[in-house]
Amino acid sequence: MNKVNQLTNQLLDSPKMISDKLPWNNWNSSVEDSENSISGWIGKVFNIAALVVLLAILWGLFSQLWMDNGGFWKQEATLIIGGLLGILLWTYAAFPITQIIRNTSESISSSKSDIINLIFLDIPVAVIKLSGYVLAMVGLFAAISEVLSFITALNVSGVSNMEGVMFSMSGMNTLGINAVMEVMGNCGMGDISNIISQITSPDLTVYGGSAWTVSGAAGVCVSFLAVLVTLINLYITVAIYKFIFGLASTLVKWVKAPYLPFKSL
Repeated sequence: MNKVNQLTNQLLDSPKMISDKLPWNNWNSSVEDSENSISGWIGKVFNIAALVVLLAILWGLFSQLWMDNGGFWKQEATLIIGGLLGILLWTYAAFPITQIIRNTSESISSSKSDIINLIFLDIPVAVIKLSGYVLAMVGLFAAISEVLSFITALNVSGVSNMEGVMFSMSGMNTLGINAVMEVMGNCGMGDISNIISQITSPDLTVYGGSAWTVSGAAGVCVSFLAVLVTLINLYITVAIYKFIFGLASTLVKWVKAPYLPFKSL
């Protein structure tokens, strides 16, 4: 009877014995530890996104050299020189811009929060900061291109290749200030709200001045101020989101253990 039990136990244990001897078999631990690894997985997604964005920016920049049957080279010499300077500038800019995405990847991967705080606090705040920092970086290099245009009297172009990136992130970055403006509008301060909204929604791609003119110098100064406004929008949005999350977290805790303010009296 003992021999039968021993054979039965060996038969029942055979899947585990075989599984332990299979090479590179760590699938069970990977799945079972998936909750602890989710921040790393999400960070890896951002890491891959950084490479994709970098390649997309570089393709958009250099593809204009051979698109339209070489139309880039059929322009006037000044436009060609300005275009080449723009390509060089934004090729350089592509790397610090995508590095922001990589930093976001590292920030999320290193998060030690539980699943709720990770999904509803860490990731949204990281994405909001990502959008603001990318917009600010794009605005900074746009301002530098305007300085080059102002000094050289050339059209140092290339920022148009970033308009897709900026459009996808501008809404996220101004979410907080737009919410404040909406509240002000509902409280009868619509005129003030419209003025503030125009100030806090700068166009980071438009340069309206001419080289070596007062209007051109003013345009350059405004472009650098636009970067500062972008960062202010970012910090306002992050603060409002954290405040709302704190309220929601407090409400959930109160629902789990309701009490009246004078309960301890």
